[in-house]
Amino acid sequence: MAKTTVKAKITREAYETALQAYVRNSNEISSLSAKRDKEVQALNEKYDPKFADYSKLMYADFETVKAYCKENRDKLFTDSEKSTEVFGAHIGFRDGSEKVIILEGFDEKVIAQKWVKLKAWVKFLRFTAALDKKAIVKAKPKGLEKHGLKVGKEETFFLDPVKTEAA
Repeated sequence: MAKTTVKAKITREAYETALQAYVRNSNEISSLSAKRDKEVQALNEKYDPKFADYSKLMYADFETVKAYCKENRDKLFTDSEKSTEVFGAHIGFRDGSEKVIILEGFDEKVIAQKWVKLKAWVKFLRFTAALDKKAIVKAKPKGLEKHGLKVGKEETFFLDPVKTEAA
């Protein structure tokens, strides 16, 4: 059994009250948002230099630790282990997931074009078909309906309150 809801008729008074409340609340949100943004900006201006200083120091330290670990890999790690815990930090090397790497001197598009000609390699190529909706709107070709398409406009409702200055 389908669930149905009966809508009561909205009075003009209820409409006007709701519209005024919507605009008032929208303006309050804008005012609060502006106030919050000023406070956040002040905090950012206060702390950003410290964050930048610490980030530079951390980057330099990371590069030093990484270089040391590369040079002393056989002393720090066993053949079966690629990581260890030292001074409250877990350090080591990990293998990323497999990915295709384009070798130096080669171009992916050129490789794909060659593979189209080599039938055995086609299984590694991806072919995607997608509607070029901008071109369809621009050209408005005849007979779109029989393909399940049409060029048109959909009506949507909007409510954009006029912004007022906060007191």
